Amino acid sequence: MKLTVLDSKRESDATCYLCKIDLISYIRSIPVKYKDFEVQRGIVANRYLDHLADTISRKKHIPPIVLIADDFLESKDKTTLNVSSYKILDGLQRSHRLKVILDVLEFLVDQEEKEDIENNPSRFSRTHSADLRKMGGDIKLVKSLVALGALDIQSAENFFDGNNLWLEVWVHLSEAEQIEKMLLLNAGHKSVNIKHQLELLFLSTLFRLEDIAPKGVSFIREKEQSAIQYSKGRTVGQYHFSHIISALIALSAGKIINTNSDFVSDLQSNQNDYIELMEGFDLDLMKKFIQFLHSFDAELFSKYSDLGSKWLGREVVLIGLFAAIGEFSDECEQSVDKTLTELKKKIPVIVSALKLKDFEVERNNVELNKVNVGNVNKKAVYRALYAILREEKFKSWKHYFGSAA
Repeated sequence: MKLTVLDSKRESDATCYLCKIDLISYIRSIPVKYKDFEVQRGIVANRYLDHLADTISRKKHIPPIVLIADDFLESKDKTTLNVSSYKILDGLQRSHRLKVILDVLEFLVDQEEKEDIENNPSRFSRTHSADLRKMGGDIKLVKSLVALGALDIQSAENFFDGNNLWLEVWVHLSEAEQIEKMLLLNAGHKSVNIKHQLELLFLSTLFRLEDIAPKGVSFIREKEQSAIQYSKGRTVGQYHFSHIISALIALSAGKIINTNSDFVSDLQSNQNDYIELMEGFDLDLMKKFIQFLHSFDAELFSKYSDLGSKWLGREVVLIGLFAAIGEFSDECEQSVDKTLTELKKKIPVIVSALKLKDFEVERNNVELNKVNVGNVNKKAVYRALYAILREEKFKSWKHYFGSAA
């Protein structure tokens, strides 16, 4: 992809080039695996992008797209930049829609019965619904393109004639800086899911966990499946990565945490010491953490079946559970990894004491209009588990929910 350089700006070791390229050349350059960049969320619905075909047809401005160049060559006179490999830092949704528009246009141009399509685009869309879905298109896009004269052009590329695109191309940007830039770029757009933001800050932790996790353990990213959908149908050994982060931080801090926008903002600006705590987790400790969790998970399912799996699929439960373990470890004045090793032997006793059927009853009795139900759940789990760990008599979930409200 050959770009015309309009300007450049240097930040420490990194440089940002403001470039121009004709629109069709950019679309043709989009990598096959353009959705796989770890810091990006997945493709999301956006009604404003439904009008992108009209924007192209009328040759109106398309907001700049920001790229990270992996392989590039700047000309000697610094007027052009050849980028042979890149990732999309900002503009994934626009890039996806542009590619879909081109793919659907090529599909329409190749059709022989153009008059039939023009007379009844809805029937054509229904007939070819499988093909359109594979491309990411739908009946709405077909109707829009037909109305914009897509059936009258000789080549799909003609639809993009006269359109240019501005690109910001970053080179020599570290992974941490890439994440910081991405979150900043999205600050004024549709908000990035808090779970996704949390995952971005701890991607290195995910890779470490995947390397050391026992057989049967897998981790799900927010962009792959939302935490809400995950919690409804998880299986033993399947964990939402954002929940794992929350559990690790609660374990480190030895207290309940609230993973809201303020919490994530504090992490980004280093306003608390949770990142330092996490960085102090060596591989051996993380291995013991995930082994404990997996064994606890399996025992829950063995005793309570799907009720146990559903219970552990809630972030509030994991936070309460591991906050209690962290606090118990502090009280015993011993390392967290030693505490996890000792408690792993007691998992059957701990699980047996939980009486999860009663938990669901009392959880459903919480008056939602009077309290923050998430906080109440976390506190109830924390207090119950802390009592069990200290080998105190388990009172009742009604008691723990009552004292948590």
